[in-house]
Amino acid sequence: MFYRLLKYVIPSFIGTYILWYLMKPEWLNQFCIICFLLIISWTIGYYFYDLFEQKTIDSMMNKIILITGCDTGFGNRLAYRLDRMGFHVYAGVLFPLGDDVQQLQQKCSNRLKIMRMDVTKPEEVNNVVEQIKQSGMPLWALVNNAGIGISVPFDWGNDIDVYRKVFDVNIFGVVRVTKSCMPLLRRSRGRIINVASAAGRMPAQWMGHYCMTKHNVRIFSDILRRELIGTGIKVITIEPSFFRTQIVNFDLIDKQRAKIFNETPDDIRQSYGGEKYLKCMNASNQLIMNITHDGIDQVIQAMINGIIRKYPKIYYRCCTNMELFTIWAASHLPEILLDSFTHIYNDRLYRQFKIGKYSD
Repeated sequence: MFYRLLKYVIPSFIGTYILWYLMKPEWLNQFCIICFLLIISWTIGYYFYDLFEQKTIDSMMNKIILITGCDTGFGNRLAYRLDRMGFHVYAGVLFPLGDDVQQLQQKCSNRLKIMRMDVTKPEEVNNVVEQIKQSGMPLWALVNNAGIGISVPFDWGNDIDVYRKVFDVNIFGVVRVTKSCMPLLRRSRGRIINVASAAGRMPAQWMGHYCMTKHNVRIFSDILRRELIGTGIKVITIEPSFFRTQIVNFDLIDKQRAKIFNETPDDIRQSYGGEKYLKCMNASNQLIMNITHDGIDQVIQAMINGIIRKYPKIYYRCCTNMELFTIWAASHLPEILLDSFTHIYNDRLYRQFKIGKYSD
């Protein structure tokens, strides 16, 4: 992949350098100009690489794709798309009799297999992997899509129960399934697709548990990619921004918050101002709603590219250009500025709250 990318970077750099030379901006330091042009050339080269390197794997027949978290959302839609493309899809779900799962089964061919698979339970993971072994077909790709999100302050809940619940699915589940599938993936020299999130790069208040896990998914992907160099296995990370799936179902979020609030020790609840703070948090859902995308096809196509392209990207960042710039800027701004922006937003919420807008 690196050498193919250079194939576009080098001509881009030469062309850009010649253009600069003809302009002869003598008032700028030549070293700085060369560094600047190199960055521009690399960006242009990567664009052309992405534009023209569209080669796909030779065959999609008789290859198994294992996807976790197919009850709804990304996993459900991806299973459908891959089945239409001719793959044998093993769709891991929590509720095999759920409405969305049953609809998926009806829409797909008999190549699709619905499998009860709670990623927090080793016996269920091992059962699915064993059935893949018995099929006699290669496991071409593992898509670690299963994940949950909880939006509450860091000290709400009983002890570390909230952290344990989120980490069990979003981190330990990813590691467990990946380890179980490694012998098969080494044999097929296949793919590992890990679904992280833009939240793993841009921490947000009340989402600490989720942001921590998604940051860890990204780090886990980087470690895997480097440790697996030479095996032929490619590791791809998907980083969506906010898309309208069950993880941003605000009715469920509000019920979940209320449940965790009731499990929180009374002294902690009172330190936040009691139930009025809970109402204030629920009122902030509008902010997330405003930046949530309805269509999920961008994310699904990124997953498919990671599975079928001969030279997939290391990262697929599924968001608008403005969101991409915002995430990049937020990750490079001084923390004192980010803290100030958060304080301004909080102050506005609390001021509205104190004048009774969200009170009984």
